[in-house]
Amino acid sequence: MFVHADEIIARIMAQSGRQSGLAVILSNLLSFRGDEIYFKHEKALVGRTFHDALFAYNKCSAIGLMLPDGTVKMLPPLDTIINTKDQIIVIAEDDNKITLSSNYLALKHKDAPPILFSEINPNTIPLSTPTSTKVERNIICGWNNKVPLISKELDTYVSHGSELHILTNSDEAKQFATNQLVNELKQQKLFFHPGHMTHRHDLEKLNLSTFNYVMLVPSEDGREKNLIEEADAECVICLLYIRDIIDKSNWEKTFNIVTEMYNIRNTELANMACADDFIISPYLISKYITQLSENKNIKKVYDVLLTSVGPDILLRQASLFVPLNIPVSYCQVLQSTLKFQCMAIGYRLMKYARDSTKLYGIVINPNKEEQIIFTYNDKIILLADETIVSSNVRCTDFK
Repeated sequence: MFVHADEIIARIMAQSGRQSGLAVILSNLLSFRGDEIYFKHEKALVGRTFHDALFAYNKCSAIGLMLPDGTVKMLPPLDTIINTKDQIIVIAEDDNKITLSSNYLALKHKDAPPILFSEINPNTIPLSTPTSTKVERNIICGWNNKVPLISKELDTYVSHGSELHILTNSDEAKQFATNQLVNELKQQKLFFHPGHMTHRHDLEKLNLSTFNYVMLVPSEDGREKNLIEEADAECVICLLYIRDIIDKSNWEKTFNIVTEMYNIRNTELANMACADDFIISPYLISKYITQLSENKNIKKVYDVLLTSVGPDILLRQASLFVPLNIPVSYCQVLQSTLKFQCMAIGYRLMKYARDSTKLYGIVINPNKEEQIIFTYNDKIILLADETIVSSNVRCTDFK
């Protein structure tokens, strides 16, 4: 199986700029150190609904189904009936931890009927209206082989009239973009700024406060010439300059900063320099390939999650779904998100956003009995269609 490594990293870069924390979530799912994605035939769930599957496990998160023909359905309708040869797609700590909860087995023993979608009554909470793409102004600092791929991936998320700015001194990059890339972008107008990411004066001229997302990419020359420390150092220097420019200005930082790096040992430097997200591309790709070697169907799942077609992993304010400052169970969180036609797969506590020992506040696949106290800035991690979940809805009926 051939893996388009640069394309995968480009997709993650494009999405991570828009979803602070996404790179950490994906790295965790691929790392073999936390929870991963598995497929399982679950005889006890045959004839039940996908909604039943969501609550059949205490410490696993069902996220989809794989049909007998190999088709993957992420976030299928809740009333979907599970057939004999279907496999449940779950997030779990390990394959031997995919066990049905004792509560579910007790209910099944009593022959309880399947819980149908109609019983959930999503009308108790008004759904948001579908949101369209937005006109955006984004910038990439630096140049490597992934920049054209990142640019085209961004093109699928923005509205016509958006702008993509690139800061680079590379004549080769400008020639490529002028002759080819400009013709491939349908929604974005391309702008070049001569300069280097490690020159403060060049960064100050950009008027960073006007951008939605800022992406930093290490030099391709650094990787090819085995100068990865130097390439990573340039990204860290750029991050430090941007942080200092913000600190000495009269405007607040309103954009996300995501940076690609080559060496996993430099993640703490990126964290200290206030990157919102960082992607260690060689590490991420090696883990992805290892998981593919164990189950080639993993590719089908990530092909859905890492494109603009189908459900995405989103982070949204906890206050959209649950009351704040009081204990709620994760089971209640999951139930509440279903009313918005989306599904919780975890949460993020922002007080730990800079704490690598707590995975930057990110918890994937919590125990459904766990009690959590959410505060204003905390997030729910969702599997959702971005056109369904917007930021203008609020929890009005929590039970």
